[in-house]
Amino acid sequence: MKPGAESVAGQRRQPEISGEQSFQLVEYYSVTSLVIILLFALVIAWTVSRRNTEMVIAKQGQFAQLLAENLNHQVMNRFVVTALREYGGVNVGQPEQFKLLDAVVRNTIPLATDDTQTFRVLKVNILDLDGNIIYSTQPEYIGRVGDESGAFRIASSGGSYNSLQPGVEMFTLGPGPKRTMRTLLPLRDQRRRTAELGPPRAVFELEMDVSEDFQQVWHGQLLVMAALMVMMVVLFVILRTIVMRGQRVMARQTEERAQLLEQLNQSERLASLGRMIAGVAHEIRNPLGIIRSTAELLGSRADSASKPLAGVIVEESNRLNQIVTEFLDFARPQRPNLTPVFLDEVLGRNLLVLEPEIKRLGIVVQRDFKAQPLIVVGDADLLYRAFLNIFNNAVQAMEQGGELRVSTFVEAHDGVDWGVVSVDDSGPGIDPEARAKILEPFFTTKEKGTGLGLSIVNSIVASHGGKLSIESSPLGGARIKVRLALAQQ
Repeated sequence: MKPGAESVAGQRRQPEISGEQSFQLVEYYSVTSLVIILLFALVIAWTVSRRNTEMVIAKQGQFAQLLAENLNHQVMNRFVVTALREYGGVNVGQPEQFKLLDAVVRNTIPLATDDTQTFRVLKVNILDLDGNIIYSTQPEYIGRVGDESGAFRIASSGGSYNSLQPGVEMFTLGPGPKRTMRTLLPLRDQRRRTAELGPPRAVFELEMDVSEDFQQVWHGQLLVMAALMVMMVVLFVILRTIVMRGQRVMARQTEERAQLLEQLNQSERLASLGRMIAGVAHEIRNPLGIIRSTAELLGSRADSASKPLAGVIVEESNRLNQIVTEFLDFARPQRPNLTPVFLDEVLGRNLLVLEPEIKRLGIVVQRDFKAQPLIVVGDADLLYRAFLNIFNNAVQAMEQGGELRVSTFVEAHDGVDWGVVSVDDSGPGIDPEARAKILEPFFTTKEKGTGLGLSIVNSIVASHGGKLSIESSPLGGARIKVRLALAQQ
């Protein structure tokens, strides 16, 4: 089919939105949400790590206190009692008593001499109430003045004190340096048979290696961070997918609004143009009718030399009248009188009218009608005019002959069954650029034509609630499909 090609009216302008002006929601959300998710993951990991650190400190403090209480019991019952009975008093400075105390301490609390030790106790000191170290598992410390700070005063007053060396910073990466837990507790007299303990006699100072516990805390922190990151990444991907889908919906809605606005503007322009055309066409028809009737009268009275000239005037008057009719059809589209219509009968009338022209051009017509006639809801006269335009275009596209195929069938589209008429020709086909504008009013490539044919066809089909589509045909030319509602539905 050979459509028309030069636009007389203004062309539709698509809205242009530059990339810099468009709001890239996905990119903005990606950066912002990723930063927020990372911050949340770090805060949660840090909170869990601090909580685990506090639990380690509390657990080791309780463990150290149990060790000290057990040591207190063993010292009072195995050393003090023995020293009083065999030596008549307690004097750690005597080698025999020091050896006895050292054996009691080492048997009660095995020192961490290697990695296989369970308690991981590095050092045990015993300080008198003046703060002097009177016993130590490391002999070089004996005789030194111990810690006289608030920690010693708390222990010498009957309390307990725990401290971590070095302390834990607010933000710590890795297990950190070697850490020790220093615990000070009072050594009390337990020889009494009452439940009440005696006053502090000395102060125990225990130093324990807790690096392995912090190593486990760090491993737990890594697991928590890994789990959080995986969870956050999954959440991020889900949210990003939702936002991208939302952006596509927004973009589609924006495009639809732009198209609707353009259609509204186009409709307003066409309405104004239609009103003008209707007025002009009405004024043209009256003198045109007089010119035609006068030319026919002159032709009937003219001699053989002048009669062809009168025939030319009549022929051109008829062509101009057809153009005016097309203008009026475009300016004042008729409302269809919907009734059940047999499509085969309408198509048969069209082909019968065009049969002389079809034979003159040597066009072969193939009818592929559905066995059971299609009955659609429509206006028979308007559908006749619409298909006549379609057939005219197909015939005019095959000036050197060709094949015209007319098919009718039922097709499911958008979940609804439609009665379909497909018109294929073996003409030159439709240029891709022209296909986008083929239904616009006044668009034509013909030397003689208004460009309103397919626009009027589209208007008639739309008034029936149908759809018009233009495709490439297997015959090499164009295929026009008209979908109309079936009468059964």
